Amino acid sequence: MSKFPPRADRQRKRAYLTAVAGCTAATLVLTACGNAQSSTSSAPDGMPSSGEVMFFGQSRENPYFGQNEIGAREVAESYGWDVSYVEASTQEEQDSAIQQMLAQGAKPVGVVLNPISGEAAVASEQAIKAAGIPLVILNQVPTEEQDSLFDAYAGVNDYGSGRTAAQLLIAGAQKAGVPLGDGLIVNTVAGHTAAQQRVAGFTDELKQSSPSSAVLSDVTSGGFLEAEGYSIGSQVIPANKGKFTWVYGVNDALALGAIRAAKENGILPGKDALFVGGTCMNANTNAAVINGELVGSAIQSPLVEGQSAIYALAAYLNNGSVLDGDADLSADAPPSIDTPPHKRNFMPNTKLDGTAASFDSTTIWGRPASELCNYS
Repeated sequence: MSKFPPRADRQRKRAYLTAVAGCTAATLVLTACGNAQSSTSSAPDGMPSSGEVMFFGQSRENPYFGQNEIGAREVAESYGWDVSYVEASTQEEQDSAIQQMLAQGAKPVGVVLNPISGEAAVASEQAIKAAGIPLVILNQVPTEEQDSLFDAYAGVNDYGSGRTAAQLLIAGAQKAGVPLGDGLIVNTVAGHTAAQQRVAGFTDELKQSSPSSAVLSDVTSGGFLEAEGYSIGSQVIPANKGKFTWVYGVNDALALGAIRAAKENGILPGKDALFVGGTCMNANTNAAVINGELVGSAIQSPLVEGQSAIYALAAYLNNGSVLDGDADLSADAPPSIDTPPHKRNFMPNTKLDGTAASFDSTTIWGRPASELCNYS
């Protein structure tokens, strides 16, 4: 276990944090701070009852990251905490914002970090920990070599997400009664740790369950959205026409963009080739699952991910320690903060079949997939 400072130091730190309120520095490019603590908000005795969580995230032009903030804010406000969201487009920009916060001597309740590049964020993680600020990472699972640089991870299991996508693809081929064959991967930003882990999970599952299938091409698109999937799909699909029977987009939006490119090249999804993403997103991607253009999906809710990060921070502050190993969070109810979080806390990743009913009947923490899978 990694331990918090001794009890006396914890009490002094708690008293200091309780006095902290509002945004840190006006010079940071921040969103407005969260609402003041409501009469129903309360924090357990082991945690500060007010203060600020600094959330260093990616641009909310991508609606996924906007939902991360909303989920984090919902839970933080229940403990009386504000959330200040600092967005960045490059790792250098994010590192600079973190250094600015530290140089100003800010003492937030904790930091939530969604690194632009998981491996390149090491210096910032070291600096946050050296300042004695609790650090929770989300969205990109840190490597084991980074374990000393953060307190807890709470978010998606990208390796598991990739395996789920491969399972959906294989099941789709079996349902269609066709051999799986070889295929293409429409990837996202080069060096993005989450995408690398998804592709690793996808290819490992493919080798295990469909060893005769091979990846013909794995191409980065430079983004996360349908437009980027269409742009790169317009290049890789015609270049490999007649050679592939499936396409994996590392999220449903990229897969949907590839579908549009395929149609323009006379390839019918679900008939001439199978398409899979495995992370539901919005009305358009949901419709593609329901009508069979995507072979299936799974709930990777950014709202739940943001909530998970704050629950992990609260559990750490409330208990002063972290449990070794991994934990798969239940879809039935949020995790308790009465016990320490694990080092890595993986949010639910529930599969959805190709029916409208599955989007209404499948829930995570009381919210249906039809809500969690609609954020753009």
